Amino acid sequence: MPEGDRTLNEVLDAVAKHFEISREELVSGRTHREQRRIAMYLALKVTKVSFPQVAKRVGGISWENVVAGARTIEHRMKEDAKFAAEVEGIKATLVRGQ
Repeated sequence: MPEGDRTLNEVLDAVAKHFEISREELVSGRTHREQRRIAMYLALKVTKVSFPQVAKRVGGISWENVVAGARTIEHRMKEDAKFAAEVEGIKATLVRGQ
């Protein structure tokens, strides 16, 4: 399945499953901040959902925070190969549709 064909729910579920937390934990409050940023990054990569739609679903934050969170993940991926492999692994499961 090509990138862009996944839903936001599928992304949230995949990230939550990977980190062994519930979807509710993933999108609530200040806990699991990094995992939420990963979900935002992947949502922008594998869905056709807009920044404001992602923002609304991941805790009612501003779309600017979605952009900043995704950039944070991109930067960390460039600096940390192990982290990049982990994020790309989650992305691969989404693209394969598993």
